[in-house]
Amino acid sequence: MSFRIEEKILIPNFNPFEFKKWLFSKNAKILFPTRIINSVYFDNDLKMFTDSNEGRVPRKKIRIRTYETKNFFSSKLSYMKETKITYYNNRYKKTEKCSTNQKKFNLGIYDKDYGLCKPNLNVVYKRSYFKIYDTRLTLDEDINYSKITGGKLSSFSTKEKDLVVEIKSQNINNTDYLKELFPLPRSRFSKYCRGIEAFLN
Repeated sequence: MSFRIEEKILIPNFNPFEFKKWLFSKNAKILFPTRIINSVYFDNDLKMFTDSNEGRVPRKKIRIRTYETKNFFSSKLSYMKETKITYYNNRYKKTEKCSTNQKKFNLGIYDKDYGLCKPNLNVVYKRSYFKIYDTRLTLDEDINYSKITGGKLSSFSTKEKDLVVEIKSQNINNTDYLKELFPLPRSRFSKYCRGIEAFLN
């Protein structure tokens, strides 16, 4: 469990290649190889969605994540259960390995604050990892959202129009430095909320 700063930047209609050129001009280094991230989010009657959309704190997001596959249940790799908790001025993420199958998946996940949470959204995207000095940065592109209803994944998906940049620092007193390093407007952005909103319209 670790506290950290996590700031997000949306880059509409921007070529990822050009953004990477800008990063390298600031002495960015590639931290890890680019990979596919596949997450399934859980909620109970959209309570987490509502809390996130309205900016309530504390709030949570619960998801199970795997890597390098666009089909959540085809992965031969490990699954990770992640619980993200947001407070007024910081957040932390708890990560634990888990095993999953379709039956267990459909039963849902019980949370002491939100009750029994069922799977309702699948998010798949490509993530690139960078480091500038002591600050980590990720670039997410080709983000696709698919609805899950009654444990079944919809064959229809919708694509995010923006690139999403996340700046992450373990130094929770580092905000002024980060603004100087990345002089770009911040945004309140949640893939979970954006995906749910796409299917509410």
